Amino acid sequence: MAKIKKTFDRESMYKKIMPTNPKKEEEQEEKEEPSSKDVIYPAESNVPKETSIFQNKEINLKKEDKSDVILYNVMEKLVLNKLDATLKKMNCCRCDRCKEDIVAIALNNLRPMYIVASKNDINEKIEALRDIGGEVTTEVIKAVLAVRKNPRH
Repeated sequence: MAKIKKTFDRESMYKKIMPTNPKKEEEQEEKEEPSSKDVIYPAESNVPKETSIFQNKEINLKKEDKSDVILYNVMEKLVLNKLDATLKKMNCCRCDRCKEDIVAIALNNLRPMYIVASKNDINEKIEALRDIGGEVTTEVIKAVLAVRKNPRH
């Protein structure tokens, strides 16, 4: 039995497979006469459109809602709260360089604790984590001793 070779129209197959070309569509629309439905309002044409990465309006609204939510390192706040009291007790230098060194050493020895919350909820979440205050105090004291032993100023 002989195989029957099916013929097809290459141009119509190409149109089905490939996406439409926007320039060709615009040319076709210009050739067509405008109907009564196609009314152009001059006030709308003069209004500048906002440029956005997101074309979907719902995504833009979600993006605006998320602007109140931030990423925050709770451990840094806890270390800074313990720093002043520890410096007074330990009789250590209180210059900015030493404070920054103490905070850096303490934070490097503690596990990071990031939260995603609104600015209003951050203080509530920090209060809930007061049980790890002993660990934070220990690391701040160790950092103060290290900086007091070898200050960098």
